[in-house]
Amino acid sequence: MISFSFKHVCIESFAVQFPTTEVTSAEVEDKLSGLYTRLGIPFGTLEKLSGIKTRYLWKNDVAPSDVGTEVAKRALDSVGFAREEVRALFNCSVTRDYFEPATACLIHRNLGMSEDALVMDITNACIGFSDGIIMLGNLIESGVVKAGILVSPENTSRIIDSSLRHLEREPNINREDLIRLLPTFTLGCGAVAYVLCHDSIATKKHRIVGAVTRAATQFSDLCEGNGDYYMKQSEEIVPIMTTESSKLISAASKVGARVWKDASQVFGWSSDDVKHIFCHQVGKQVNEAFYKEMGLDVQKEYTIYRKYGNLVSAAMPTALALGSEEKNLAAGDKVLLTAFGSGLNAIFIGVEW
Repeated sequence: MISFSFKHVCIESFAVQFPTTEVTSAEVEDKLSGLYTRLGIPFGTLEKLSGIKTRYLWKNDVAPSDVGTEVAKRALDSVGFAREEVRALFNCSVTRDYFEPATACLIHRNLGMSEDALVMDITNACIGFSDGIIMLGNLIESGVVKAGILVSPENTSRIIDSSLRHLEREPNINREDLIRLLPTFTLGCGAVAYVLCHDSIATKKHRIVGAVTRAATQFSDLCEGNGDYYMKQSEEIVPIMTTESSKLISAASKVGARVWKDASQVFGWSSDDVKHIFCHQVGKQVNEAFYKEMGLDVQKEYTIYRKYGNLVSAAMPTALALGSEEKNLAAGDKVLLTAFGSGLNAIFIGVEW
């Protein structure tokens, strides 16, 4: 276990952004109809297995830095202190504009921020935003910066399209191959940004209590993407992701049980103390049995996957941003943020609203 405790780190503002193009699971399966027929797979399997009815997709050429800039600007426009206090910018997405430079540098440039700043990408599968909270939280707690911004703009359209082309081109795809590729078609696009700050300048006292993380890398082969992902690659380079979903979910629940045991000690919380849970959601596989294994109450979870799909690193922070309003979070509510990422990494973060 690695743990972090914070006394002075607050969430000041957040913003989310989605594409306007809605794509249903039925529409995705229409493109797989020939393969479904050959393999004897019932139409509707994608939604039945995942619980995902729709997702929203950008065009393939929409740059993460562009939507990241827009959502970051909206988050910055909502802060109650001078923007000059924001002296760190971390981009936490899986999808990026280029191999280099860092997408964070492009967003920093687009925002016209001062060079008196720490700017970098933090990429770690679906858990990058949680890593960003830890990194930025430590900078704020230690006094290096008073405030910073985290951004996760995810455009997953290209990997979805390339996976469809892969299935069309490969004549020997079998049922097992397709099942390993199906999780790719649960992905959705979206962007989220958070501004974190020291409580001395915070106008909203949503305090981050701490974080706990574990790395169960014996499971690193359960979800793999073929090489780095960047927007300007040639069409010949086809990004493909394969996932052993049932094994990954089972492993995550067991790791999650250990992380929650650690987190309850670090935060001083019992499961009864937790008022709300916002999880990195991949679909309905993160279900009551998953929560029972962890020792937490699934009824406290706020879900967005049915409408938005798996938003990769943007999933958990987007759920909190949307749910904080819909659930009317009250001052003092204890909020648990749970995230799991291929590798297998798990990070649980505690927030007192």
